[in-house]
Amino acid sequence: VTVVGYSLVGYSLVKEFCRRFLYVALKDLSQCDYFDYWGDGTFLLVSEATPTAPAVFPLTPCCQDLSAASEVRLGCLVTGYFPDPVTVQWNSGAISTGIRTFPAVLQSSSGHYTLSSQLTVPVSSWNTENFQCKVIHAPTSSTIEQRIERCVTHSPVAPDVRLLHSSCSPRSTDASIELVCILSNFYPKEVSVEWLIGGKSGLLPSYTEPPRQDAVGYTFSTTSSANISQADWLEGTIYTCKVTHAGSQTTMRARAKKCEDDSTSQCDGIYVYLKSPTPNDLYLNRDPKVSCVVGNLESEEGLKVSWSRDKKASLDPEPMSVSEELNGTYTVVSALPILTREWDSEETFTCTVEYPGVPTPIVKKITKLKGKVTTPSVYLFRPHREELIFQSHSQLTLTCLVKNLNPKDVSVQWLKDNNALTEDNHITTPVLKDSIEDSYFVYSKLSISRADWDRGSSYTCMVIHEGLAMKFTQRTVEKSQGKK
Repeated sequence: VTVVGYSLVGYSLVKEFCRRFLYVALKDLSQCDYFDYWGDGTFLLVSEATPTAPAVFPLTPCCQDLSAASEVRLGCLVTGYFPDPVTVQWNSGAISTGIRTFPAVLQSSSGHYTLSSQLTVPVSSWNTENFQCKVIHAPTSSTIEQRIERCVTHSPVAPDVRLLHSSCSPRSTDASIELVCILSNFYPKEVSVEWLIGGKSGLLPSYTEPPRQDAVGYTFSTTSSANISQADWLEGTIYTCKVTHAGSQTTMRARAKKCEDDSTSQCDGIYVYLKSPTPNDLYLNRDPKVSCVVGNLESEEGLKVSWSRDKKASLDPEPMSVSEELNGTYTVVSALPILTREWDSEETFTCTVEYPGVPTPIVKKITKLKGKVTTPSVYLFRPHREELIFQSHSQLTLTCLVKNLNPKDVSVQWLKDNNALTEDNHITTPVLKDSIEDSYFVYSKLSISRADWDRGSSYTCMVIHEGLAMKFTQRTVEKSQGKK
């Protein structure tokens, strides 16, 4: 045993019974063996382990965008060595700043040491220079050097998505049909898969394999599977595998359904129609729009919708809105804001639709139709007497009849105590042709609370139509005083 270069004599090692401790017992101490030798910092190690060279692992920063960062941290993990210490150098000692080497830790299970060293460098240096971690372990005469490799960055790649099923016409003995969604050749590997039944999510249990790197290249692939009953399959329900890949900012869908008439096409042809602005938007809100509706789309990918007009004036269509229908197809709406005077002047607006698989563009035009303009009649009916008699009825009904409509475009709104009610509070029928008069009519029904009616709340039916002098008119009703 040696302490600060001086050998101790007259010592013995004592093991405590049933415990893993050894004690050093010293005899015949002299005044030279004073406190400085045995104070803070004196360390005695007793071990039967043989010297072991360390294993060295380079620690590379995460593969991420460092454009917004100013510094990057590199690491070197030294483990499995004995005895301590080791010397860690960066670039063979050429780097002396930005280094933080942590104290060694003794692993009680193995009796070996582990240590780590961290180097912080500017991002500019990391992108242009090479860095090595050098570990020297004198007891085993070992020198190990590891290079810190930079990440090789790749551009994001959207996945290829295919949906396979076990059979178009399953055997009667098959209890279930397996659907397999194959995702291939995508990067980075983070991806999510969602299964839809008739356009609705959360109804079909599924399992998605963790993405695995392809044998060749840097891309990844995976599969997602789901099982459905044969009865559901034979009903012709559409099943959708919806894949979201954040890295490439893409969402892709693949669909499957029971084959019909040996047809492999899921699209019977898209349809396009135009919607004129409502009287409410034209004359009340003063925010009219013409809309181009494109439906029965397998996907919104590749769809192009453009607008033109008769006059040489600017056009600023709103971003297209996309909705998924219950049958798994998509409907896209492109709305073009216009001015009321432009619509009333009978200017023509043209919508042109281009879509993959459609050989020629689809062109639709819209303008205000010329024709007879009449002033509509508006009638607001109180709750029926039989509704009022039965006190058990907590809801009452108001009805607004609008007749003698020409043209047939009309908007109906309801107000309670002069405050507009939302559309979900009332139901308005489609415009109907009057079989006797050369005009149209419409009904609107509002359900109200009996308690509000009894308290004297007022209700107004407001009709917006171009045949009215002010473009709108109102009819108001409330419970009469003294009447039940």
